[in-house]
Parts: sequence; structure tokens; C-alpha cells
Amino acid sequence: MSEQENKTTEAKDENKPNFLKKAVNSVKGKISGSKKDTSHFLTGKEARRIAKESFQQSRYYEKKKKRKNVSPDEYITEMKDDKNIVEFDNLHTYFFTDTGVVKAVNGVTFSIPQGSTVGVVGESGCGKSVTSLSLMQLVQAPQGQVIDGSSIRFKSTDYVLDEHKERIPIYEYEMNEDGSYKLDENGEKICVMEPKLDKKGRVVKDSEGNPEMQPKQLRDQNGIPQFETEEKVYDVAKMPTEHMRKIRGREITMIFQEPMTSLNPIFTIGYQLDEVVLLHVPGATKETAKNRTYEMLKLVGIIPENVYKRYPHELSGGMRQRVMIAMALACRPKLIIADEPTTALDVTIQAQILELLRDIKNKINGSIMLITHDLGVIAEMADFVVVMYAGRIIETGTVDEIFNNPMHPYTVGLQKSKPVVNRPVDRLYSIPGNVPNPINMPNYCYFKDRCNRCIEKCKGPYPDMIQVSPTHKVACHLYSDMAKEENK
Repeated sequence: MSEQENKTTEAKDENKPNFLKKAVNSVKGKISGSKKDTSHFLTGKEARRIAKESFQQSRYYEKKKKRKNVSPDEYITEMKDDKNIVEFDNLHTYFFTDTGVVKAVNGVTFSIPQGSTVGVVGESGCGKSVTSLSLMQLVQAPQGQVIDGSSIRFKSTDYVLDEHKERIPIYEYEMNEDGSYKLDENGEKICVMEPKLDKKGRVVKDSEGNPEMQPKQLRDQNGIPQFETEEKVYDVAKMPTEHMRKIRGREITMIFQEPMTSLNPIFTIGYQLDEVVLLHVPGATKETAKNRTYEMLKLVGIIPENVYKRYPHELSGGMRQRVMIAMALACRPKLIIADEPTTALDVTIQAQILELLRDIKNKINGSIMLITHDLGVIAEMADFVVVMYAGRIIETGTVDEIFNNPMHPYTVGLQKSKPVVNRPVDRLYSIPGNVPNPINMPNYCYFKDRCNRCIEKCKGPYPDMIQVSPTHKVACHLYSDMAKEENK
């Protein structure tokens, strides 16, 4: 191209709008091979390669989850601490997208003690909900997958099976006046007998017209038959989907953020609650399931007769959330995951729901994993706190340690961001900067570019978790000297 033609082209470019100038410069940069202009672009070849690798990875993990006839020995394990109900150990949950691998949860390790409430806090997108969904095996597939090397140990209660793979019933036995069991001539306990019934509830009779008798099975207050159980520890990260269905909804339940989108609008409240019992409780009938539904609705402060035949849209937000809690409690689970259960409710209803959760936890002696971004809720409800940032845990401790002695600059920033009553401020504090791109995470501390206490060590590798006290840990280079002193 001649010098005169170059001048003419440049003159035409000057007359173009700004957005056209940027587009032209970008194309020129690609043609000339300028790295500066093409650093944020993928070539067609690179995009196809990434999409192919992501598809292969997601397909590998999907096949692994859908395996049939898997022996329980592959996922039965032991707890590191028998006092815990759940132990997350080096959990990695990735999303394989066409633009790269999103590391939503990147090496999370913490425990939930039995009978306690653990609060998980952090900014939106830090991995709180993905951690809980990994435990439930509800991460959006096929893109979202729990990666090999992750471990989620859960202490479950399973039914004991006989040689025919049938559940072993618990029978009622005749008792003496002193409270001891009556014994037969062989020294065996004598079962209480009852007439045998057919599927329609009619008494079965023999050829002589006498009712056939059978041992009477023990039943709970709702009339649901009881079976022998035993304690087992499962590694949820290694369980196939068909085996996970046995404990999801029965042993582990979840209260979702928005009840209106979680309840089916075309079925009544009673139908949906009964369905949970019929699906997960062996031996339950329509009558016994209704009895359990009435019991759960009363437990959450609802008059069953007023709600049982209603549809979700006929209830208020607070009532729908109570129904969700009743549904989560229907099978008397060991762990309740509450994913921001009060976000869509007003302040007065929030207080009622939180008080209800606290009372129920004490009644069923269960554990709660409370996910929220509201530090006020954490201060009121939690026994232990886990602070997450960009898919990693940056600080853990008791609720007193986190609120009275926060150590990580991010935890301090979160507390400053919370409005305080009767404290005049010109502007609400906000942590500067943005969360790093989850596809291309840096090798150094993820909070480095936003931290106001950054030191020279922060340019090095990601910090390890440092034990500050028996229950307090923090991942920050500011306290690396403290770890060296403890090792000495």
C-alpha cells in the first residue's frame, strides 16, 4: 500500500465512531500478531480444543456416577472424628465449560459436629451453595462435577438386611409386670401376635375360618412400622447416583432459598408432604404418611387442617417456608442444609423462622449447615463459622472467635460492610476490587489484589491454613510467623 493510500485510510478511520475505531484496532492487532490486543481472545482452534476437553471430562464423571451394581465397599469408609456428622476433605467441584474449567470449589476442608450449627458465609459466588449441593449430589450436570481426590464423609443410618436382602422388622414382645420380657420354655422372648391383613386391610383367614396370626411389628406414634438399623459412614463423593437416592431426602435434607420455586404449584401441600414420607419411609401407607405430615406441620407452627388441601400460591411467603421446613423434617434427618432460608422474608418472619430452626434442631438432635451472607443470622444461630472466598476457605473458628477476633483481612472487611444501628457513617464500607476470574485463578492469595494489609510474602504461593487455636484457623501470610513458632 502506497503512502498516499495509508493517509487516506487513516483519515477515514478518524471519522469513524469510537466503537468502530476499537473494533478496527482489534482486527489490526490480530493481523499484525500483537499479543497486547489478542490476550483476551481465543482462537477458533483453542476454543474447540477447550470445548472437547471439557466434554470428555464431564462425560467421564457422568459415566462414573451412573454405574450400576456397584459394591458398597467402594464408598463405605470411616470418620476421622466420630463426633462429626459430615467431614469435607479436600473437596474440588469444577464446572467444565466451553471457555475453560471454572473452579467453583477448590480444596475445601471442614467438619460439621453432631448436634451443632455450622454457618458458611462469604460473598455471592464464593462457593457456599456449590459446597452444599456437592454433598447432596445436586450440582448441575453434566458441566458441574465433583473431581477425583475429593472426599465427603457422612455418618448415616441404614437398614439391616437379612440373607434375602429384606429389611429386618422390630417386633413387640410380651412384658412381665416388673418390666422384663416373658420367655417361652426354650428361653426365647414371646412375640405379641396380631391378625394378618391383606393389601386392602382385610383380615386373612385360614381354611377353617379362623384369622391367621403373625408377630406384631413395632410402630411409631404415626403407625409407621419400624425396622432394625445400623450406623454406616459413606463417602458421598464416590457414591453412584442410584445409591445416593437412599440417603438424600431421608438422612440429608435441604431447605432452599425460595420456597415458591421449590414447591410444585399444581399439587396440594398435603400431597407433596405425603409423597416425601411414602418415598423414603419403608412400610408407610397413605394413612400413616398423612399422620406424619400432620405431626410435622404442627411442629412448625401450622394448623394442618387449614393447609393440608391448599396449594402453594394460597400461602404467604412465611407459611411456604414453614412448609419447606416441615418437608425437610418429614423423615427426621441427621443433617439439615439451610441455603439462605430467610432471604425472601421480612424481618419479623426471619426471626420466627430462625427461632423455629433452633428449636427443631434441639428436638431432633440434628445438625444444621446454615448458608447465608447475613452475618447477623450467623451471630444468632451458628456455633462454628466457615468463611469462604473464591472457592476456598480462608478462616474457620467458633462464632465468638470469628466475631471477636477476626484475623483474615477479608473477614474484617465483611464485618465492616455490615450496617450497624446507632453508629453514624457517611458511607457504608465496601471491600474494594473484584473477585478474580474463576477460570484463570492466580497462584498467589486470591484476596491479594483487594487486600489493604498486603505484604511481600503475598506475592508467593497460596498460603496454607494456620492453626491459631484449637478451633481457629486462618489462611493468611500475615500469621506465617505464628505457625513457625508453634512448629518449634
